[in-house]
Amino acid sequence: MPEPRTRRAGGRVLLAAAVAVAISGAGCSMVRIGYDWLPTLALWRADGYLSLNAEQRTVAQRHLQQVQAWHRSTQIDDYVAFLQEVRARVSEGPVEAAEFRRWREAVIDRWGPIAIRVAPGAAELAGTLEAGQIAQMKAGFERDNARVRRDWMPANDSERREARTRRYVERAETLLGPLTESQKRLVRSLAAEGAPAEQDWYAQRERRQQELLALMERIRSERPPEPVAAGWMRAHLERYGRPQPGAVRTGTDASLSLSDSIGAALLAQATPQQRRHLDRKLQEWIDLLRSLRPAQTARVVEQVSRSALLP
Repeated sequence: MPEPRTRRAGGRVLLAAAVAVAISGAGCSMVRIGYDWLPTLALWRADGYLSLNAEQRTVAQRHLQQVQAWHRSTQIDDYVAFLQEVRARVSEGPVEAAEFRRWREAVIDRWGPIAIRVAPGAAELAGTLEAGQIAQMKAGFERDNARVRRDWMPANDSERREARTRRYVERAETLLGPLTESQKRLVRSLAAEGAPAEQDWYAQRERRQQELLALMERIRSERPPEPVAAGWMRAHLERYGRPQPGAVRTGTDASLSLSDSIGAALLAQATPQQRRHLDRKLQEWIDLLRSLRPAQTARVVEQVSRSALLP
């Protein structure tokens, strides 16, 4: 299915966080709360990796709040327009895999402006770190990777195929509602035919982590001028949206193409009830994003404040 939920946003933060809350079934009011608290949640996540001191927390919080304010005031309308386009198109009937790919790439492209905004703050924070904090972050990555290997990469091939199938089914059911048994068999068949890509995806993940750690150490030790450090960080973050060059890219591209094909095949077989579910879900996300615009959020806050004063 198309992926407006942008599952991969530390940085693909704002749209991904908002839509992730929606997927969990929370109402729009909860999404607004989650979005408003995102700087605090992101700070908590960074603190878990780095054990920030008071000065570092101040730096991180200032930049996160600035990024959120920019995002709220400049990016929401674009996301709404994109989802409206997707909703209109899927209501017309079957969609080819190529169009799913275009949607997926459109979502990835929207990471670029966020990377530009996140980079200066990330670079400034990196310049304040101690060697021990970077070592702590490395250990945190290793713990996360062990969990990923367990969940995504079972040693047994059949278990790995089953885990792959479950991921595709879960993503599809987010948008279509429960799949039929025949649809699940279709997903299982297509997932089994596709080339295994978990190892390639994992290699890309580890490579990005290692590059980030090396970049943070370079900024920490060399103390370059802020524009230079921000440029290094921006170049690093902008690569997050695309598979990196090298041997593993072939497998990663194949996996993404398989996802597009599965989305197109399932939509072609969608029942009227599933199509209605998809239409409602996309409209929910559109309404959700509209509620995050500054003017709407201000009105919600005012209404809540007034209601609190009522006897």
